[in-house]
Amino acid sequence: MSAQRDQLQAQRRALIRQLSQLGPWIEGTLVSTARTCGKKRCVCMNKGPKHPVMYITNKEQGKTVSLYIPRKLEAEVSTWVKNYRKAKELIREISNVQKEIIRLREE
Repeated sequence: MSAQRDQLQAQRRALIRQLSQLGPWIEGTLVSTARTCGKKRCVCMNKGPKHPVMYITNKEQGKTVSLYIPRKLEAEVSTWVKNYRKAKELIREISNVQKEIIRLREE
């Protein structure tokens, strides 16, 4: 039982290390859409193709909120969203290991 506990604690340390090595993260969902730019002479104002844009959406106080992502930050923000998903996954795994450690102490 002690060997199993040691193994679980080592697994927990490894997961926490992975979590600490993640870069910045941000909660939300990336949404790609198209919009008009507002310039009077642009073709998008005259039923031409609209400009592709990206937003990040999330819930705040029960309402969906969108935040415009400047084109030069799109790749970076995409990485942040992936890091957030990975962080959530790692936290879930750490929690599961913690539960197993608790179960061992009950026996």
